[in-house]
Amino acid sequence: MRKFDVVIVGGGLAGLECGVILSKKGMDVCVLEQSGRTGGFFQPFFRNGKKIDTSIHYVGSLDEGMFLNTVFRHLDIWKDLDLVRLNEEGFDKVHISGKTYSFAMGHKNFSQSLSAEFPNMSKEIELYTKRLKETGANSLKSTLKGGGISADALEMLSLSAFEEIERTIPDRRLQQLLTGHSIIYSGERSMTPFYLHAITTNSYLEGAYRFRGGADTVTDALTKRIRESGGVVMTKVRCTSIISDNKIVKGVRLENGEVIEGKYVISTCHPSQTLSMVGTDSQLRKVYRNRINSLRNSPGLFCLYLIMKPGAFPYLNENDYIFGERSHPDTSPAPLKNGILVSFQPPVTDSKFAEVVTLVREMDWSEVEKWSDTVVEMRGEEYREFKERISNEMISLADSCLPGLKAAILNSSSASPLTFRDYLGTPDGSAYGLMKSFSNPLSSIIPPKTRVQNLYLAGQSLNFHGVMGVTVTSLLTCSAILGANVLSQEGGVSLKNIIEV
Repeated sequence: MRKFDVVIVGGGLAGLECGVILSKKGMDVCVLEQSGRTGGFFQPFFRNGKKIDTSIHYVGSLDEGMFLNTVFRHLDIWKDLDLVRLNEEGFDKVHISGKTYSFAMGHKNFSQSLSAEFPNMSKEIELYTKRLKETGANSLKSTLKGGGISADALEMLSLSAFEEIERTIPDRRLQQLLTGHSIIYSGERSMTPFYLHAITTNSYLEGAYRFRGGADTVTDALTKRIRESGGVVMTKVRCTSIISDNKIVKGVRLENGEVIEGKYVISTCHPSQTLSMVGTDSQLRKVYRNRINSLRNSPGLFCLYLIMKPGAFPYLNENDYIFGERSHPDTSPAPLKNGILVSFQPPVTDSKFAEVVTLVREMDWSEVEKWSDTVVEMRGEEYREFKERISNEMISLADSCLPGLKAAILNSSSASPLTFRDYLGTPDGSAYGLMKSFSNPLSSIIPPKTRVQNLYLAGQSLNFHGVMGVTVTSLLTCSAILGANVLSQEGGVSLKNIIEV
């Protein structure tokens, strides 16, 4: 029977970040991953000799001195990354009703470029930009402090994203534009808090980048750091239960019956999956289980991966959000629906031409639920026709704003929420874990520490999602284990300067 200081269930970004942080503090770490390799949403696949990122299209807050830049340097993975900074004057472009609007990087550039497009809204845009920066920084600061949610923080968490934008920005088209990228945080009018919109948007203003060579360079580097510190990373192992005795965690049991002991256990699985692995004789109350299991999952994504003909279409160092006429942009409130994200992978050869382009659309579980009892490659002709129809619609929409893209496609493959469910184990193929709600923030924000002694949670379902959110929760979880002040201690991450407004 193997014993470790910390057993981490899940080898995605959250589990690996926790593994590096704790192993750097001298703890004996074991990471368990059910897939054949670590990475989770960072895992790639290969087609026609091309490595294709499944889910990670671009990441923010990577300019010098910004949050993720600082954390990645502390984790000692910065040197392993080949980063491509997106166009400063237009890292995001939003296409609505035949007109294109650009988001510039940097708060001043962002405000000035939008004001040039909406001169009668310049004061409101300046106020909105200031609120993004303040709310993004204060939300991060409040989250990283831990120790519960203050009254001021609760008020901030209770603000509706879209109502706050409409209160600040009276122009309908500008409202739609500012939420045109809501697919990357699953923005929904009835639920999304302003802090989630602000943290996400603000992070891209602080440096939006892509990973040349694949997003898995991040998780591969983290895996390497854990092993270099003497930790163990195991793949193709499935945890079936978390063992506790007298309300204290003792370790985990694997599918093959093996027990791995640990003083601490961190589960980075979806919270409902974690609860299913914890026995009913633990300290977790029924009311807590019911609350977690009643929370709504975020929608999934339909991703269409395009392999491009060599030299046929230029590489665009930007992200394009495209909305068709079905979005009713002239009358619809924000956020617009029926849009797609078009994202280009940096060419490995550093050429000027696109090699892989990904089209992304939000897809609710209800759209694929009829095939929920099927498995990969055995879903039937109706499902194939469904995917083909969706793919053709997305290509046509992309080609309407990026002429020539359709003709430059060599071949393609696609992934629906069913694909992500079956390969990554996400409930209902959810892309971002549990939804956060401004109307009831205390129920949708989950603390990393559980009532089972030494059992902790991590991952994007806890506070907010995406690479930024996962990294924040990893720091919170490790801080809860190592001590509240660990992040500012010598050898830790100094966050004081990067979260000041």
